[in-house]
Amino acid sequence: MDKASKEELAQELTGIFNTAKIGFLLDYRGMTVEQTSDLRRKLFGAHSAMRVLKNRVAKLALKGTPFQPIADKLVDTRALVYGDNPVELAKVLNKYLSENEKAQLVTAFFVNDAGGEVLSKAQIKELASLPSREELIAKLLFMFNAPQTQLVRTLNEVPAKFVRTLAAIGQAKGNA
Repeated sequence: MDKASKEELAQELTGIFNTAKIGFLLDYRGMTVEQTSDLRRKLFGAHSAMRVLKNRVAKLALKGTPFQPIADKLVDTRALVYGDNPVELAKVLNKYLSENEKAQLVTAFFVNDAGGEVLSKAQIKELASLPSREELIAKLLFMFNAPQTQLVRTLNEVPAKFVRTLAAIGQAKGNA
């Protein structure tokens, strides 16, 4: 790879490191092309991507970005899985890693307002167990709708109780 290509790659990686909200470093040794393509397809569905890294170029690209703390993990064969939706990406990756023992999670980095933090495996599993954005919106809408529903049920109970009372009286007179 010539110097111009390396500089172009470094600029591209710097852009990724500056804009991604979450990144996972994977050791993809032993994965076949089919497995890698399958992972990329699943990531594409989660609006995320995977990028095989050249470690020296990636270390240069990391300087001055929020992802700089993971520079020491760039050894051997590494791929960066990155995206903007941490929960969705963690779910997809957690499921894929449980199904495929060849790919190994090295580390994860989450960018927040305070800069960012390296995530432990327990934190990644916890992140993957969170409900998705759509599920949270549905729960919120249900909670907004619950008081009105309860009011309608309460107001409807008065005439319903009256009808049940009349039916019981009519049944009692019919049996007597």
